[in-house]
Amino acid sequence: MADPTPEERLERLTTALSVASPLSKESGAKWEAGCEGAFTDFRLRCVHLRRERATLDLVQDKNGAWHFISRFSRSRPFMHDRCIEVLKIFMQSDLWMQAYADDPDLNINDLPPGIIAEFTKRVKEVRPDFEPPQAPPPPEPIPSAPPDPVTTMRPSNCAVVVQRCSSAKILVDERAQTWEQIGRGLVIFVSFAKGAKEDVVPHAARFLLTAKLSTRDRPGSAGSPQASLNRSGSLGRTGSQRAAPGEAESIATLCRQGAEQGLLVLPQETLCSELDKDNIGLQYEHACPRNNAEALFDAFVNALRTISAEMVGNGRVVGAKELKIISGGSSASQNMEMTSAGPFMHAFNF
Repeated sequence: MADPTPEERLERLTTALSVASPLSKESGAKWEAGCEGAFTDFRLRCVHLRRERATLDLVQDKNGAWHFISRFSRSRPFMHDRCIEVLKIFMQSDLWMQAYADDPDLNINDLPPGIIAEFTKRVKEVRPDFEPPQAPPPPEPIPSAPPDPVTTMRPSNCAVVVQRCSSAKILVDERAQTWEQIGRGLVIFVSFAKGAKEDVVPHAARFLLTAKLSTRDRPGSAGSPQASLNRSGSLGRTGSQRAAPGEAESIATLCRQGAEQGLLVLPQETLCSELDKDNIGLQYEHACPRNNAEALFDAFVNALRTISAEMVGNGRVVGAKELKIISGGSSASQNMEMTSAGPFMHAFNF
C-alpha cells in the first residue's frame, strides 16, 4: 500500500481539526468525554506532516488548533510530552507562530512549563514586540503540622501499577487447570479508593492505552540505548513511523501497526493500604467497599475493551491487531505467572 500523499495527510489533519477545534469551546462534560480521543487523532495527523512544512502551512484553522492544544495542555498535564511533540512541529513554521502571536485570547502559560521559554523565544522571532502575560503568583503555603515519619500517597480515585511483560497468564479454573494467557504487553494491577467516581474509569483507561508503556522488541533488548537507534544511527522514528526495537510505544499505536499486544488486568485492593497509627500494621479503611470496587473494576475492564477497539480502528485499519484483554475477578484467587525482560514498572494515581 502506497504512503498517503501530502494532500491526503492534509485532508486527514483538517478532518481531525474539525472535531478538535469546536470541542475546545464545549462545556466541561463534553470536553472531558472527547478531548483525549480528539487529541490522539489530531496529534497523529500532525506527526505525519512534521516534515511537510509547506503542506502544514495550508491548514486554514490555525487558531482553532492553537486553542485546542492550549486547553488540552492545561487540562492534561500527564500528556505534556505528547503536547510538546505537536508544539515543536508547529514551531517550525513562521505562519503558525504568527497565527499564535495574533490571537489575543491565547495564554502562553497554558502550555507545558517545559517548553514556555523556548516557545516564547520562537514567537518573538516572528513578532519581536510579543510580550507573554505574567504567570500568576503561586498560592501562599498553608502552614501544616510536621509530617508523620511515614506518610502515605493516597489516591483520590484509583491506584494503578503497570508492569511490562513478555508473557503472563492467570488460572481461571483451578479444578480443570484452565489458564488464560497473553504474550507481550502489560500486567495492570488496579485498586479503587473509598469514594471513587466512575467518571475516572475511561480517563484512566485511555491514559494507559496511549502512554508509552509497551514495546515490540525481543526479550532482553528493552531499554538499551542502542535499541532505540534507528537504521540511520540517530534517535527517533523511522520513516514508517514504527517504533524501533526496544523503543517504548503505546499499546494503541503498536496494535494499529500490527504488533500483537495483550493486557492482564487484576484487582489489587492492597494498593490503597495504609500504615496504622503505630506505623507497624496495615489498614485498608480507605479502600473502596467490595461491591463498589467490583463494579468499578468491571467498568474499567469494559472501558479498556471499548476504547482500545475505537483506537485500533474497529477492524477498519488494514493490518491492525486486536488488543487481547483478560482479567481476574475480585473474588477469585489470583494464581498467575509472568515473565518479563526487566523490571519495567510504573505506578499512577488517578
